[in-house]
Amino acid sequence: MLTMADPLVPNPFTIFFPGGHRAQALWLAPHHTTGQALDLLALEHPRPTLVLVGGAGWMETASMQRLQVLFNEVLAPLSEDLGLTVIDGGTDAGVMQLIGQARHRLGGTFPLVGVLPQGQARLNAPDFSECDLEPNHTHFLLTPGQDWGSESPWISDLATALAKPKPALTLLVNGGKVATTDFHINLAAGRPMLVLAGSGRFADEVAAALAAKADDIPPALREVIQRYQPSGALLSFDINLPAANLRRQLCAYFVG
Repeated sequence: MLTMADPLVPNPFTIFFPGGHRAQALWLAPHHTTGQALDLLALEHPRPTLVLVGGAGWMETASMQRLQVLFNEVLAPLSEDLGLTVIDGGTDAGVMQLIGQARHRLGGTFPLVGVLPQGQARLNAPDFSECDLEPNHTHFLLTPGQDWGSESPWISDLATALAKPKPALTLLVNGGKVATTDFHINLAAGRPMLVLAGSGRFADEVAAALAAKADDIPPALREVIQRYQPSGALLSFDINLPAANLRRQLCAYFVG
C-alpha cells in the first residue's frame, strides 16, 4: 500500500498505465472534501452523472459476457452522447472493467471516475505503473479507509456534487455486500436507482422484491422498497429486453 503525506490541500498526481494510458488521481484524508476533489482534478460540473454500482471480482464469466453487450452498445455510447460523468469503484474487475473497456472500445471522451479506499489501492511507487486499477478510467479518488464499503459515502457525495442541479441516476448491476451499502446510501441521497434484473446476485434480489407482493418482500428490503418504489425512485429493468429499450429508459432520466 502506498503511503503519502497528508497536506491540508491534497495534491493531484498522475497514474501511468501500460500502453500509454494515464489518469489523474487524488489521495484524500478525512478532512478533505469532494468539492476540493472536483476543483483539483478540474472535473467539469454541474454535469449529468451516472453512478455505477454492483459486482466486481465475484462476478461469473457468464454474467460478464451477458452484460458486455449492454455496456458496449448502451452504457458507453449513451454516456458519450449525453455528456455524462460516470462514477464507479475504479478497480479492474466486474462492472468497472466492463465500462472501462467499453469506453476504450468506443474511443469515448466522457469522464470515468473511480473511487476506492486507500487500503485497497495497489500502487507501486514511484511511477504507479503496476496496479489493479482499471486503466481506461480518467480520474481516481483514493479515499480514507482500509475496507471495501468505506468509499461508498464518498461515491454518493461526489455524484451529488458533480450533478446538482443536473440529473443523476444510480444503476445497480449484479453486486454483493458492498453493493448493498451503495444501494442504501445512494437512495438516501435522493438519487433515483435503476436495478438491472437478470444481472445476478443482489440486483436480482432487489428486482424480485420489487415484483413481489408486499407480504412476500424480504424484511431486509421491505422498508426501502415501500419508501422509494411508489415515487418511481426505485425501478427495475429486465436485462433480456432489447438493448434499445434500456437506452430509451436511461434517456428518460437524463433528457425527459
